[in-house]
Amino acid sequence: MICFFLNLSAYLRRKNGNARLIYLSFIPGLLSSVGTFFVGVFPYTVTQELHNISASFFFMGGFAYCILYGIVEWVTKGVSKLQASSGFVVAFFFLLFIIFTAINYFDPTMALEQSHITEWILICVLMLWIIGHEASMTRNKRNTLKEA
Repeated sequence: MICFFLNLSAYLRRKNGNARLIYLSFIPGLLSSVGTFFVGVFPYTVTQELHNISASFFFMGGFAYCILYGIVEWVTKGVSKLQASSGFVVAFFFLLFIIFTAINYFDPTMALEQSHITEWILICVLMLWIIGHEASMTRNKRNTLKEA
């Protein structure tokens, strides 16, 4: 995922996006990527506490980078508004999952199913967001090479 965020940041820089906001967006992306790595290192069957801390980095970082990259894309000329708004949709699902997980922390039976469903929906829309961005960046690179 770190490679994706580096590629997305470079793409937005080439589009003359706001450099400070791009760098600011990269930080939660990096933290989220590190959290994803450690979720695998610490499966919940081995150590629930470290798994949850790592997952928190993934989910909180994911919420932040979707919002921040969405803002950068929204204000950058030459980037589709649909592509930019897709980040806000993914951030909404990150937020839903975070809310349901917080509810489960206080009452494990209250929103358990909702948390599982939103986690799966989140992973699906996140993958679509990444694939959509990669397709857009690849298409842009092809068009740039044709022009040169």
